[in-house]
Amino acid sequence: MNEEITKEVIRSFKGFDKDLRCRDFQYEIGKEYEMEGPVKACDRGFHACEAPLDALRYYPPGESRYCEVEQAGDMNRDGCDTKVASSKITVGAEIGVPGLIKAHIEYVKTICKDA
Repeated sequence: MNEEITKEVIRSFKGFDKDLRCRDFQYEIGKEYEMEGPVKACDRGFHACEAPLDALRYYPPGESRYCEVEQAGDMNRDGCDTKVASSKITVGAEIGVPGLIKAHIEYVKTICKDA
């Protein structure tokens, strides 16, 4: 597991329940959130996935909503997939499953280009 804390700004994808909540925290589209203290993937921080379809592992289609987000501040990666915990998150547009699929195709193209 990667315990490295980094500071950067990344585009990622987040799943929510039908009310735009994640782990009892209420989000709003277009809002920015910030937390103090340490972040650790799977434990503490605002979580999202760099690979769009990884969001489906945490929030299943049919009962969930999905948004593109921007993560910044302190970050910690999980290591088992592309989940990232961050101290800052800005919730962008809601994209749904079709948007996740389209974004994932672009994500894969980028990875293949970089290989």
